[in-house]
Order: sequence, then C-alpha cells, then structure tokens
Amino acid sequence: MRARYKKVRDLLGDKRGAIFTVPEYQRGYEWQKKHWRDLWTDVNRIGDQVDQHYLGNIILLEEDAGRTYEIVDGQQRIVTISILGMAIRDVGNFEVDEDGGLSDVRMKDLLEVNRGGDPQTKVKLADEDAKEEFEELWRGDIEEANGRVRNAYDYYVGEISRLNEDEVDELLNNICDYLKVVETKATDSSLAYAIFQSQNERGKDVSPQILAKARIHGEANDLDDVEKAHEITRKWDHTYRLLEDNLGGPRFQQRLRIRRPMTQILINSDVPTPRQIDKSELYRYFEKVLENYDDVYDFVQWFKQQVDIYLQLTSDSYEVNGQDIPDDAIRHLQYLNSASTHSEALSLAIYNNIDREILLKENFRLASILAMRMRLSSTSSADMRDAIYSTSAEVRETEDENEIRETLREAIREYTPTDGEIEEYLKANGMSVLGSWQFRTTLTLVSIEEERRGPWRMELDNLHVEHIAPRRTYEDPEYHEWREKLDDDRFEQQKNLVGNLTLLLDGDHASIEETSFASKRRTYRDSDVKIAEEVARHDDWTSEHIDNRTEKLTDELIERWSL
Repeated sequence: MRARYKKVRDLLGDKRGAIFTVPEYQRGYEWQKKHWRDLWTDVNRIGDQVDQHYLGNIILLEEDAGRTYEIVDGQQRIVTISILGMAIRDVGNFEVDEDGGLSDVRMKDLLEVNRGGDPQTKVKLADEDAKEEFEELWRGDIEEANGRVRNAYDYYVGEISRLNEDEVDELLNNICDYLKVVETKATDSSLAYAIFQSQNERGKDVSPQILAKARIHGEANDLDDVEKAHEITRKWDHTYRLLEDNLGGPRFQQRLRIRRPMTQILINSDVPTPRQIDKSELYRYFEKVLENYDDVYDFVQWFKQQVDIYLQLTSDSYEVNGQDIPDDAIRHLQYLNSASTHSEALSLAIYNNIDREILLKENFRLASILAMRMRLSSTSSADMRDAIYSTSAEVRETEDENEIRETLREAIREYTPTDGEIEEYLKANGMSVLGSWQFRTTLTLVSIEEERRGPWRMELDNLHVEHIAPRRTYEDPEYHEWREKLDDDRFEQQKNLVGNLTLLLDGDHASIEETSFASKRRTYRDSDVKIAEEVARHDDWTSEHIDNRTEKLTDELIERWSL
C-alpha cells in the first residue's frame, strides 16, 4: 500500500486508459447543494486567498493490472469534480478532436478514457440511475438527465456562466493543478473492508453493515471461480434487500433494518459473542463469525437461512409471517414482538435450539410472558433489552431442549416485576391509544378477550381500540351527557386506563354513535366482542365504573400473564 500527495489531474490523468469505478457496496451519489457550494468556494479561493486546496484522502484499489481502480473512499469528491469538469466543458465550449474525444488535454485527464479509439467516461458509478444520468451528461444529452447528478451539474453551470473566458480557463487550471489529495493505492482486494474498518475506528460514520458488505464483496473478488463469486455477492445483496423490504413500522426504523437483525443473528451463531453487541463492536464480531467458516459461500448461505427464519419470527407491528411455525404459536410471537423491539434475539434463540413443535409453542408462550409482564409494568426499555438478551444467552447455553422451559420460567421469576408492581402501574397509568404503537394496546385487550373465548383466535386487522367514555369528553360540546356522569377532576387521568377501553370490530366502530352511553350501549350489546358486550350490562358509565373495570381487567391481565 502506497500513499502519495498528488494533484487531482495527476490522480485521474496519470493512469492512462484506466477507469475509476464506484463499488456496489458503496452508497449512491448523495452530495447536495451545501457540498457543491463548499467545493465551489474552496476552488475559487485558490489564487486569491490560498495557493492550493487539500481535498483529503482518496483510497483506490488497483485491479486488472492498473486498467481499473475501485474507489474505496472518495467517490463523492471524485464524482463531483467530474460533474464540475463537465459543466466547465459545456460552458467553455471546449472542442473535440477527430475521434470525438476532447482536444484539451486537461479535460481529457479529468473526464475521458480512450480504449481502442472509443472515448468513454473515466468514472463509472454503481447506482444504475445515477450511472445513466452521469453518462448522459458526459455525452452532452443534458435534457435526458434528471436527478441529483443533473442538479449538481445545473448548479455549477449557473456559477460558471458568470465567468468570462479567461476566468473559466483559470478555474480549470486551479482544479487540475492546485486541488491536492493524498492518494492511497493498494492491489490487495481485502483493503476495501480493512480501510473502512480503520475509518470506523477513527470515528468516521461508516455503518457496520456497509463494512460487512465490503468484506463479503472483497472475499468474493479473491475467488478464482467467477460464477461462485457472483453467486456470493448476489445472495448477500439479496439478503440485505429482503431485510430492507420486509422490515419497517415502529419496530424497525430505517437505520436498524439490517443492523439489528445482523446483531441478533450473530449472537445466535456457534461463535462465542457477548450477550449484546453494540454498534461499535458489530463489525468485529461479524469478522469472527465469518472467519469460523472455511468458505465464505457457506457463511453467506448460513446467514441467508437465518434471515429467512428471522423474517418468519418478526413483525413490524403484529403481522407475523410464521410460515414454518405452528399456528397456535404465532399469537405468542405477536405478544412477544409487541412487548419488545429486541424480541427476535430471544425468539431466534428458541427456534434454533428446539426441534419439537410442541416445545416451540410452549417456549414462545413463556417468552411472551417474560416480555409482556415487563411491558405491563412499564419496565424501562434498557432493563427490558438487558433481560431479553440475557435470557437469549441462557437459552443458547441450555444443552437439553427439554430444559429450556425451566430456563425461561427462571428468567420470568428473575427479571419481571411482581404482580403488585404490575397492578400498581396499570391502575395509575393509561395505555397507548394514538400513533403507531397502538397495536400494543390492541394485543393487550385481545389477551383478555381470548381468555374468554378459549381456542378461538380473533383477526387483529379487523379490530379497533375504542374509548367507552370518549377521549375528548371535556373538549367536545356534543358530549355533555357524558360529562354529567363523570368526575371532571379525575377523567383526564382515567380516560386511557384499561377500564375505559374496549375492542370493536370494523363495522361497529365505523357506525357507533358516541353522544351518550345509551347510544353506545346498543352497539356494545350486539357486539361479537365479549369485553364490549359486557360493558352493555351497565346502566350508566361513571368514574366509579372506570375504576372498578380497571381493577377487574388488571386482575385478569395479571392472571393471564402469570406462570
């Protein structure tokens, strides 16, 4: 590996016939107006305020005996300089030679490579849309380009158009000769992930999933078998897309859709890892698990299988796929997932360590009790996360699958609050009734409803959380009959208590008349939801009724979520 201080023109122009490629594992072209403006300002300071400007480190991976250079680090800068060069070319009306290439040698060094009399772009982007847009601009088909690359080009055209001919020529000289970089060049394909890792350790924001992708691509590039290398990178990239396309909702923010599953899959490998792996350590343990395999293909195959299982166990809210999971175990997974955003660490540990379906169902049930007890008492997210990961580790360490049941029961006793703590919290605190986390309340009420129904399971998509006394009772003039029965001083605290909530089916929820308890009572009486039907047995709905029903349903929840 060699590092040299170079002019931008020498960086690109010294390598005659070479093409600079952006690797597939890199993100797309992301620079915006702020970045374009900063580069423009830096270039225009040369001569008047400074003798030169340093652009930073450019890391290149040499391939094909110097015919291709992969841009490991610096693609945003190199691509933007190329766009700026095309804007100068077009505003300055630079001539072409008899082969159709650029006559000006400075322009050739920045923008063009000629292989066998066929001029083409010196820089090749990975993202298909940006690549096509970039090449349209290079060909001069300006109106065909549409996107961020074109926006950068338009910005620079606007700035350059204010300059006279001599100023344009001086601008090109400044870019070619007085923009400087440190070029770091290597021929070892493993450099890509090694460099990424070193930058990550220096605090540069490189996500571990990008490091992992770079490592897999680097390992594949080292193989002599081209078809196998292609299969490895294709399968790995497909696995990433599966996670990105199938995870979302409140449980998986964009930045977590690959990182969290990767973390939870790695801790469920055969390689010793900590009980939890944080972001800063994720790539290091990814390497350890990868190095445990003799063949990178076997590792990619294993990871893909684990992702397939993961996507059966997981959900954005409560929609569990469960293709290879017993039907009567899926509801337990829904409860588990609703309670914790880290639940898959535990469900994956259970799934991977149990072969018998009957044990799978029972252990998912116990895992859901563990998580639901903590959620019903509003255990802190940090404490719940620690409990989930600790229990996952304990499940993995249990050698006999028949003993996992007792491992989970012991975890419930160790990590969850007492019945009294759950009771105290539920009687004093309302439930989530608005926003993307409302499904937690839906499932809490479903757990009460289905205790009354036995084996019959409700369709969750057809249910709505319903306030008995309307949430806006003291805000809407139409609710004056409700206000006559309720205590003004208490209702704000009571309105979202479990005692003031029920479930209704779609049709009933859409048609219910809310102006009085009497009008609602008719809908509740005819409802197919038992906990709504029971509310209709009351003649009135007062603050005392809310308190009494809260106490009753709290007792039922504690009983439902006990060993």
